[in-house]
Amino acid sequence: MRPRFFPPLAFVLLVVFAASASAQTGAGAPASKMKIAVVDVLAFRESVTELKVKYEKLSAEFQPKYRELDAIQNNIKAKEQVLQQNKNLTPQQGAKLNEEYEQIKKDYNRMLEDSQTLAGRREREETEAIYDKLSKFMDKYCSTHGITHVFDAGRLRETGLVVYAAAAANITDDFIKEYNKAHPAQSAAAK
Repeated sequence: MRPRFFPPLAFVLLVVFAASASAQTGAGAPASKMKIAVVDVLAFRESVTELKVKYEKLSAEFQPKYRELDAIQNNIKAKEQVLQQNKNLTPQQGAKLNEEYEQIKKDYNRMLEDSQTLAGRREREETEAIYDKLSKFMDKYCSTHGITHVFDAGRLRETGLVVYAAAAANITDDFIKEYNKAHPAQSAAAK
């Protein structure tokens, strides 16, 4: 999902602007109401059924590569231990083992980088349309519920920007429930 995030300074300015707008509202003028909500975007991956199906598919697709990378990493650790612990190696044996170790590390890092690039591309291919639907649904949800601003709970936690948010401000569960109801996931076999 491509949520529209406000940088921390913009959030502070938004709150100050809202407070001053409320203070400036005359007796006869209607007050502009600002309703702020928080949503945990990271919860979408496991709780939005359409996304969950896609991520399970991706996990199964990349499982063999994960196992291969894990095996190579274990081989690197084993060679590293031999190099550190075995003082009985001749200089030639040590040099050869060190050369193998460095080559395996280099190959591992290349394979890891290639796998991460491929996984990122595949994730975008599989989930981008769903995140776009989520974004559009968020617009409708906010309009229906009178919400003027939504902030990502994860980003707020990371920055420490918000000191307090009432539990009622967290719309994650309700939003996911309504989205799943409106967009039931097809089974993985149908895809």
